[in-house]
Amino acid sequence: MTPVPRPLSPVPCPITFSHVSKHFRIGSHHDSLRDAIPALLKRLTHRNGHATPAEVFWALKDVSFEVKKGETLGIVGPNGAGKSTILKLLSRISRQTKGTLKVRGRMAALIELGGGFHPDLTGSENIYLQGTMLGFSRRQVKQLYDSIVAFSELEQFLETPVKRYSSGMIVRLGFAIAAHIQPEVLLIDEVLAVGDLSFQQKCYRRIRELKVQGTTMIFISHDLEVVQKLCDRIILMQRGQIVREGPPAQMIGQYRDEVLSNTLKASTEPLEEQDGPVSITSLSLHDAQGQPVETLKTGDALRVEVSVRAKRPIHHPVFRVAIERLDDLLCHAAFSKHSGLAMEEINGEATITLDYPAVNLLPNLYQVTVELFDQDSSIPLAAVRDRCYFQVTSDDHEHGTVHLEHCWGLQSGGGGLK
Repeated sequence: MTPVPRPLSPVPCPITFSHVSKHFRIGSHHDSLRDAIPALLKRLTHRNGHATPAEVFWALKDVSFEVKKGETLGIVGPNGAGKSTILKLLSRISRQTKGTLKVRGRMAALIELGGGFHPDLTGSENIYLQGTMLGFSRRQVKQLYDSIVAFSELEQFLETPVKRYSSGMIVRLGFAIAAHIQPEVLLIDEVLAVGDLSFQQKCYRRIRELKVQGTTMIFISHDLEVVQKLCDRIILMQRGQIVREGPPAQMIGQYRDEVLSNTLKASTEPLEEQDGPVSITSLSLHDAQGQPVETLKTGDALRVEVSVRAKRPIHHPVFRVAIERLDDLLCHAAFSKHSGLAMEEINGEATITLDYPAVNLLPNLYQVTVELFDQDSSIPLAAVRDRCYFQVTSDDHEHGTVHLEHCWGLQSGGGGLK
């Protein structure tokens, strides 16, 4: 796909990326002196031939964009597209190979767990360290200290070295600091996905507050619902290049179409024979007429068909069929033994079906996963995931995960409504 050239504005923006490229050398890096010194001696003494030439991998290729003051830019794309590399360059963790980039204003970055924290210092000491690195005086950090601690909910662990923190605790402390230093530019990667649900909601509320206050942000997440909700504009990346940019709803829709197309192509190969006493030989989706289906409308019927081959008798088998959104949100799961299908035994080949009279999911991409258990074990004898996908569309203007039957009404009083 041809990358999208984008002219840069003559008006200075808080974030400017101009024709930036970044490459990494694969195969020539030594992580320690223990590895590097022997390799150097071998080259100097001409032993072991010459050094293996390094392979160059271009993580970014001639990328240009700007983020205006107060704008929230979302970056979406598959793994390896270059999204996180952009944030590492902006936060000076890494340096570009070509091109120029500028960040104007105080910046906070949440892009790596523990990034900027000293592992041997306590949580309390790291609050002051981070504040100082961001240009605050000790007195200014002290004024914010109680609010940071309250937001993080880590008061009892503040005198513990950060190296003993869990990943969730590190996220709490990092975001609490970033949220209180009033950054003019905020960079957020997938790091928030590590926190628990209640803390995630608190973070998103704070992000919205920062948006209202005019903070410029770049936001990366595989949760496309959140990206669409928080961002003003989205760029779609593939293989280190910007291939498209535009309004959130339009870009998310196009990205989902591309993901569905790619996943359907990847899932056309027949299922391999699985180790163990039983294999799932096929998993397919059908519409109300029994035809194979890849796209449904909200409320359409769906049949899931699963075929298995047992190499020995499987006593009291239990099937679990689940529908998950592509960001791993579990939308529904059904167990055969709880839904009226109690089987004594499977031996040889068999096919089971699960019928949904109405799939009331709202537009998104979903996958169907299957697991087969015997009733005495919580570990599946066979499982299939990342193979069977479908898309839901709708003509209605609803948002969320599921369609709920609803009816508006009007009860006027006093002057009434018109």
